[in-house]
Order: sequence, then C-alpha cells, then structure tokens
Amino acid sequence: MKKIIFASAFLLTMLNAGDVKPIIQVGYQGGGDRLITIAHPDRNYGINGGDGISIEAGMAWDNPHSNLEFQALAGYKVDADNADNGDVTWDSVPLSLLALYKADDWKFGGGLTYHLAPQLDGGFGGDVINDDYEDAVGSVAQIQYAPSESFAIGLRATFIEYELKSDPTKKTSGNNIGIIGTVKFGTDYDYR
Repeated sequence: MKKIIFASAFLLTMLNAGDVKPIIQVGYQGGGDRLITIAHPDRNYGINGGDGISIEAGMAWDNPHSNLEFQALAGYKVDADNADNGDVTWDSVPLSLLALYKADDWKFGGGLTYHLAPQLDGGFGGDVINDDYEDAVGSVAQIQYAPSESFAIGLRATFIEYELKSDPTKKTSGNNIGIIGTVKFGTDYDYR
C-alpha cells in the first residue's frame, strides 16, 4: 500500500512540475521460467513468468535543466491461452518509475517496477489452476529510438522474481526482454 501511495504522490508531483505529458506504452515481452504448458492437438503452448502483452499509461516529465526524461507508469500485463477443455491466464499490474537519458534520437536508462497481484488462473477439465504470487519488485533497463518527440520504439528488459503465496520456497523467474512502443501526447509531431 505504501508503494501505491508513493507512486500516486510521484505522479501528482510531476503534474505540477514543468513539462509533463501523458504517455501510453504498449509492449510484448518473453522469457522467464515455464509456468504451464497447454497441449493442443497440433502444437503445445507455453506460458513463462516473463511472457505477456503489456499496456501502460502514465506521465513523462522532461527535465528542463538536463537531457533526462522521467516516466511514471501503471499498466496491465497478460498472457493467455485456451483449449477445448479450458483456459489459463497469467497476469499482473505493473507500476514503473523510469529515468531515461536523451541523446539525439535515442533514449536509454532504467528504473524500478512493482508488480501487483501476479496470478496464474484457469482450469482444464476438472483441474483448477489458482496460483497467486506475492507482489514483486524488480528493475527495468530500456533503450528506444525516438524519430520524433511523440513516438519511440525499442527494447525493454525486466529483471524480477515471483514468490508463490502458498509455498514461499517456490520462486519463478519473470526475467524478460521485449519490444516496446511509446506514444507521448501534447508534443510536436514533426519528424526530426
């Protein structure tokens, strides 16, 4: 709860501090330990701890005294599959605070991420899957090419580990790498 309050306070501070713009980030990441394999007649589908499609919204603040951009984001990350006899979903709510250095058409940096309510949920036939994991703290490294102030695309790596609530000795790596696109609103749309 303290971390949510901190993130909210950070967002409110940014709203009152200079050049603040809303942003949306969409990404696809993969990696980590295998959580489940779903057998299909023609293929198998695996879900790993770092897999998922993510969408995040938040604010970006450009520091007028340096080449730094600070981002505060809240989002939803999910991977899912279904078969004739059931389905399964792996999801969480990531909160992230990033600092990115801007050099010409590039942004690079990193920060912290806090994943709320990671859960593997579903069932096949009579088998119910309900694996709840503890909230987890991790780190992020990100590099993006920004052909304009309003758009950037690049790579993000996340380093995080999830602990099963029902058995704290069972830990799952959520480490991943993936592609991420960012749209910043309220900026010039002219390409450099």
